[in-house]
Amino acid sequence: MVQGNRKQQLMRREKVPTTEAKERAEKWLFDNETLRVFVDASELNYQGIFGLGVCFVGQGKTLVKSKKHYNLPLKTNSVYAEIVAIDYALDLLKKVMCYRFDQPLKVVIYSDCIGISSLESKPELTRQPAINELAEQIKKKYQFNSITELEISYMDKGLKRYNPYYRAAHNASRKLFGKSK
Repeated sequence: MVQGNRKQQLMRREKVPTTEAKERAEKWLFDNETLRVFVDASELNYQGIFGLGVCFVGQGKTLVKSKKHYNLPLKTNSVYAEIVAIDYALDLLKKVMCYRFDQPLKVVIYSDCIGISSLESKPELTRQPAINELAEQIKKKYQFNSITELEISYMDKGLKRYNPYYRAAHNASRKLFGKSK
């Protein structure tokens, strides 16, 4: 059993990013060919008020955006919130590429919503019609995106760990409610 000061040292060591994670973050930041977009969503005390956070990374720049989204009937539904965050990122994408970033060859949107990788292939994402309608809107935006190659990917634990850009999106979604972490 670990006690006292030793436990604190272990906790601090665990929070220090690995060299590999630092290199990955720097590589993403200065990648001119791929614009990476990290999204996250949080909810205010199960009230149907969602915070959406988006972080754009590439070409030596980062941009973090956030907004509130209200939907009382779908309160406590994290899948809905994550899909709304992806939709928000897609809405921002054209504007961001016009004013902040040069046009990349590829855009990858990362979400920690487990079923998101099957968005293109599955006819229905969940059993809830509201979520499937929103997923259908995203598919249309995805298919009619003439800007560049677009990919929506699942972000597993390994990709989330020591990822400052995901953390920025996560914090942005929570700061709307005055929450941290």
